[in-house]
Amino acid sequence: MDSNNKDKIINDISVVIAGLSLKLETLQAKVEELCRSTGGCGHVKKAHKELLIKKEGKLGTNIDPLREKK
Repeated sequence: MDSNNKDKIINDISVVIAGLSLKLETLQAKVEELCRSTGGCGHVKKAHKELLIKKEGKLGTNIDPLREKK
């Protein structure tokens, strides 16, 4: 694999990751707005934790979009 091909692959991956990051931020904002507007944050967080437990073994990661901002 030549250097140009590697650079293109790295660039393509970077673009995809940036796009996913933007979508995650948008989703995070929507979930936070839902919590505020419904007052159901406790229920949303509980359901989310249950989903993470089920998916954690498959994904091998634990990304918590409802985490407290520091």
